[in-house]
Amino acid sequence: MNEKTEDWEIRIKEIDLFKDLDFKVMEEIADTACTEVTYDKGTVVFSEGDSANALFLLYEGVVDLKVGGEKTVYSLTEKSDIFGWSSLVADANYTATAIANTDIQAIKIDARKLNRVFNANPLFGLEIYRRLSAVFNKRLANIYGLLLSVPSVL
Repeated sequence: MNEKTEDWEIRIKEIDLFKDLDFKVMEEIADTACTEVTYDKGTVVFSEGDSANALFLLYEGVVDLKVGGEKTVYSLTEKSDIFGWSSLVADANYTATAIANTDIQAIKIDARKLNRVFNANPLFGLEIYRRLSAVFNKRLANIYGLLLSVPSVL
């Protein structure tokens, strides 16, 4: 994993999760909680069961999420895709393993620092959680669709 901190702050404004939100609060998050990271293809970003301490926003590349050591459950391919959301739940562990399917660039957000910003700016935090809920809803609907497309074995 490589970490950078130069000129990437502009990228956070391009991420859907933060679009059109209070610039001062976004700037605080960028300055205190964010780091740009890169991972080479095949690198495990985090493993299922690890202590969840960071949220990731995909900027470039493909990340595969796997559960229980099984095949890929979900592939993240779009700029702004979010992974590691378990970090926003108190005392949580990651619920999947994230593996770089290609070389990737992402923004890593320290969950404790992010939650401090949310505590100081509750309306901003509420809006972020609403946007995250929409992401979870979309993924769940996609997974339901996949499950329903599998022929019944009964």
